[in-house]
Order: sequence, then structure tokens, then C-alpha cells
Amino acid sequence: MRTLIAVAALALGAAALTAQDDKKYEADGKFRANFPAATTTIKREAGGLKLNIVLAEPEKGKGGMMVVYSDIPADKLKAPTPDQVLESCERALKEDFMLKNVTGTTLKDAKPPTRTVTGDRDDLTINGRIVLSGTRLYQVYAFGPKEFATGADATKFIESFAVIEDKKPDDKK
Repeated sequence: MRTLIAVAALALGAAALTAQDDKKYEADGKFRANFPAATTTIKREAGGLKLNIVLAEPEKGKGGMMVVYSDIPADKLKAPTPDQVLESCERALKEDFMLKNVTGTTLKDAKPPTRTVTGDRDDLTINGRIVLSGTRLYQVYAFGPKEFATGADATKFIESFAVIEDKKPDDKK
């Protein structure tokens, strides 16, 4: 019986270690990000798009980090340039969160096209990146009080984000 309990405890410990790795990698979203805490996945719809939200709140109620991704229909991306799509997302961020000040900068030569964004209002600061990879749009944000959203942990999280490219069977590495 003791052996069975010890094996069960070991299995639970291994499962917990595996769960910690999950916060650093989101397989379905085809991205990597080093979340500072366990994540929750939320699915929503907005503007005809299916949003997938991966959220971590290291200290409940004091801010968090999230990656939101959605697939944009290819026909909607035919006319606008990637910069126009990213700028449109920046405007939507300002409107959706009623931010007073929003600044955005497209990163030159970034592949995939990327725009850094910061915005605030009295009680909230949002800091992050908007990335367009093919028809998938990623929004990577740290949010909360200014000290949190622009602090070292937030910067580390945002900079850890990377799109995972699909590999074809004939690709080498």
C-alpha cells in the first residue's frame, strides 16, 4: 500500500512539473511565451472573430499577462497592408479599453510584422506587442498598474513571445 501511495505521489509531482512547462508554451496557438504563473484559457467571439485568450495573473487583481490570438479570414487581409492591420488593432485597443494615451511603433524589418503598443488611463496601463503572422493575429500584453505593466517581469514576458513556424515533413530542423 505504501508503495502505491509513493508511486501516486511521484506521478502527481511529475504532472505538476509538466503543468509548469505548459505555462511557457501554448501548442494550439503556435506560439511560445514565458508566463510567470499558471494560465487560464478563455474563448470568446468579437467582431466575427474567434478569440483565444491565454491569461496569467501572478497576483490576482494586481495585473496580468496575456496572449490573445485569432485567425483573420484571408479575404479580409487582401487589401490592407500588414502595417494597416496592426494600426487598426492599435486603434481598437484604445477604443475597447478607453485608453487616453496610446503610442505604437512598427518594428522595422520584424518578421512577422510586429507593432509595439503602450497605453494608459487613470487606473490601467497596457504594454505589449501586436503581431501578424500569415492570417493569425497575436496580441501580447502586460496590464495593470503602470509599475507592473512596464516592469522587468512584464518586459521579460513580452520579449519571450515567439511565433512557432509550422514545419513541413521534408523540412530539416
